[in-house]
Amino acid sequence: MTTFTASAAERARQKRQLADQAVRLAMQNQWQEAVDVNRQIIDLSPEEGDAWNRLGKALSELGRYTEARDAYNETLKLDAQNTIAVKQVRRLSLLIDESPGTEETRTKLDPRLLVEETGKTGIFELKNPAATPILARMTAGDQVYLKPEGAQVAVENGRGETVGVLPARAALRLIELLNGGNKYVAGVMSVAETGIRVLVREIYQAPDLQGRVSFPSKGGPLPPELRAYTKDRAMRYDLDEDLLADDGEDDSADGEEAAEESTADIEYYEEGESSSNE
Repeated sequence: MTTFTASAAERARQKRQLADQAVRLAMQNQWQEAVDVNRQIIDLSPEEGDAWNRLGKALSELGRYTEARDAYNETLKLDAQNTIAVKQVRRLSLLIDESPGTEETRTKLDPRLLVEETGKTGIFELKNPAATPILARMTAGDQVYLKPEGAQVAVENGRGETVGVLPARAALRLIELLNGGNKYVAGVMSVAETGIRVLVREIYQAPDLQGRVSFPSKGGPLPPELRAYTKDRAMRYDLDEDLLADDGEDDSADGEEAAEESTADIEYYEEGESSSNE
C-alpha cells in the first residue's frame, strides 16, 4: 500500500512538472515541443482533459487542424460540456471544411505584451467584424496590424485581411497619437464566431507627447478582477475594454454580448475555463 501511494505521488509530481513545461513551451510559441510534452502527459494519464485541450491548441497552432479537432474530441469524451473543447471543435470544423487558401502568415506576440497596463493599453471589441471563416483562423495571441484609413483604424491579420475596425472614438484618438509619433502593437485577446477583441499597447511615446496618456481610464486603475493574473501555473486574462473616451460615452456597449467569451480562446494559458460550466 505504501509503495502504491508513493508511486501515485510520484506520478502526480511528474504530471505537474510536465504541465509546467508544456505551458512554458506554449508561452514561447514552441508548439511542436508542446505537442510532444502534452503527449507524454496523456501517456501517463489519458483521462487528463487539460492535457488534451493543450494538445489541441498546439496542433491547431501548427495548422494540423484535423488532429487538433481529434484532440478536443477526446476532451469531450471525458467532459461533454467542456467550454473550450466545444468551441474549438466548432471552429476547427470550419477550418477543415474550408477550401485550401493561401499559406497562413501568423505572428504571435510575446504574451507579456498582452497584459493590461493602465494608461498603456486599450482593449476593444472591433466594429464590423470579418466573416466567421476569417475569424476562425484567428486565435488569442495572434499579432494584428493597425491601418489608419481616413478617420478609421482598420485592424488586419497577417494575410492583409481586415478583421474589424476600432470604435470611432478610439480610432480618432489613436490617429492623433500616431501622427504625433507614438508607436503601438496590437494582438488578439479573444475570438468568437461573430466577434473579435484586440489589445492595443503603446510601445513608444514620442518626445512631444510626453505625459500624454494613450488610453485614459474612466476613473483610476482598473479593478483587480479586470487585470491579468497567474493561477495554478497558467496565465489567464479576464479583461474588459479600457475606454478611450474622455467623457462618459461608452464605445463598448455593442460588445457586451461577445464579451461573455472574452477569455475562451486563451485556453492554453488558463485553467479556470478548462472545466465544464458549474
